[in-house]
Amino acid sequence: MMIQSEYLSDLRHKAREIRNDAQKSFYFLEVEDLRRRPAPNKWSIIEVFAHINIVQAFYIKNISSALENANNYEGDETKLTWLGKKFISGMAPKDGIIKWKIKTFKKADPIARAKKGIILNEVIVFRDFVNDIEELEELIIKAYDKDLITEKVSTLVPILKLNIADALGFCLAHTERHVLQARNILGED
Repeated sequence: MMIQSEYLSDLRHKAREIRNDAQKSFYFLEVEDLRRRPAPNKWSIIEVFAHINIVQAFYIKNISSALENANNYEGDETKLTWLGKKFISGMAPKDGIIKWKIKTFKKADPIARAKKGIILNEVIVFRDFVNDIEELEELIIKAYDKDLITEKVSTLVPILKLNIADALGFCLAHTERHVLQARNILGED
């Protein structure tokens, strides 16, 4: 068990850090820099952010629904499940390093989506990124007085579900991972 308010405060702080870092580091880059791929089959910076947006939108929708159904909670304890801990630790970068390469589902792969005719607009991608991070922060605020253990959140793997505490941590770990990926692409230029 852990203290719910501390866990959620840490997540809010991380969400703000990620948003501020991304705005400072990427928002004012030239279009050519945002679209340059480090290799033909590797994502550009804007494709990385498009991927983040796809995944964030999925989790925001499902976390929001779970929070709507969650019971109010007067206590201040919550816990991550064994599976949630594995998902979060496998996704989160460690000491500025992305530990494991994880294959992306086609529905969340911007290169696969481009082949279907989906065109990225840098302004819209960054606007959506900031809006989603802010919406995620609002969900974290709503979570303070909710039971984060009982309600389940769907994942991109249809047979797996996480509790709300797990899903919030995973979503931010995923975003943190890919912002680091974008930073690494920027450093390769």
